[in-house]
Amino acid sequence: MLILNKKDLEELLPMEEVLDVLAKGFREAKEGRCVVPVRFHLNVEEYQGQFLFMPAFLPGLKQSGTKIVSVFPQNTSKGKPTIYATYLLSDPTTGELLAIMEGATLTGIRTGGTSGLATRYLAKKDAKILGVIGAGFQSFFQVRAIQAVRPIEEVRAFDVDQKRLQNFCQSMSPYIKVSPVPNPSEAVRQSDILVTSTTSKTPVFSGKDLKPGAHINAIGAFRPDMREVDDETILRSKIVVDTFEGCLSEAGDLLIPMGEGKLKKEAVCGDLGDLVTGRKMVRESNEEITFFKSVGFAMEDVVTAHHAYEKAIREGRGQKIEVF
Repeated sequence: MLILNKKDLEELLPMEEVLDVLAKGFREAKEGRCVVPVRFHLNVEEYQGQFLFMPAFLPGLKQSGTKIVSVFPQNTSKGKPTIYATYLLSDPTTGELLAIMEGATLTGIRTGGTSGLATRYLAKKDAKILGVIGAGFQSFFQVRAIQAVRPIEEVRAFDVDQKRLQNFCQSMSPYIKVSPVPNPSEAVRQSDILVTSTTSKTPVFSGKDLKPGAHINAIGAFRPDMREVDDETILRSKIVVDTFEGCLSEAGDLLIPMGEGKLKKEAVCGDLGDLVTGRKMVRESNEEITFFKSVGFAMEDVVTAHHAYEKAIREGRGQKIEVF
C-alpha cells in the first residue's frame, strides 16, 4: 500500500493533467458509468463534530475510493485544524486498499480543477482579470486552475480577514500579480472571471457590479441555507452546475431563489457533463454572463486520486507500507 502526503500530491498533480482527468470523469458520469451514493453523515454530538463519508465507483475506469472528512469546529480552541480529510483508494476488482492520501490537498486540487474545467467552456477566451472573494485555502487552487485555461494577467482579491488576504497574496505572488482590494465591488467590477470561495449565508457582492461577459465560479456555499450570490447575479446569468443532483439538493445559491419563486429549475442550462460531452454549448456571445455552481462530487476525488496513484507507482513516489 502507498501513502501520499501533501507534497507528493502537489508534485504529482499539475493542473493541466487534472483538467484532462476530470473531463474524462465527467464524461463517464454523464454516460451513466459512475456510482456515487449520497454522502453519509455521522454526528459526534458529544464533541460537536461530524464525519462525512464520500464513496465513488467508476466501473468503466475500474476506479473506486472513499473520502473521509471530519469537521470539528471546537478544534480551533485546541490549536488544531477544524477539518481533516483522508482519501482511501481501493481496487474495485479485489477490494484491496491501494493508497492512503492526504485529503485536504486532494480536495483543493480537484475542486480547483473542476472550476478550471468549467472556465474552459464558459469564460471568454481573452479573459485577463480574475476576481477572488474569499482568500482561504481553496482560493490558491482556484487561481492556479484558471491560469491553466485562460491568459490571466492579474488577480484582484478581497477577504474580510486581512491576515488571510495577506497570506493569500504572498502565496500567489510567485505565480501572478495579485492586488488586494478594500471591498468586493473593487474585485468584481473589472473582473472577466470571478471566484467566490466563502462560507457566507448571505450574498457577498452585488450582481449589478458584474461587467458584461463575466463568468462566475461559485464554489463556497454548500448547504441549502448558504448563498454567495444575489438574485441579480442569478437572473442575469446562464447557469451551469457540477451535477443536478448535488446542486438541486444542497446549493442555496439556487435553492433560495427557487423557493421564493424567482428562479425555475428549467433556468439551469445544463451540467458540466453536458459541456464535456458536447451535448450543450452555453456561452454564445462575449456579452453573456455565465455562472457555474459547484457543491462537490465524489467522482472528482476518485479520478484525481487514481491519477496520482498511477504516477506515483511509475515514478517511485510516496511511502510504501505493508499492512497485511
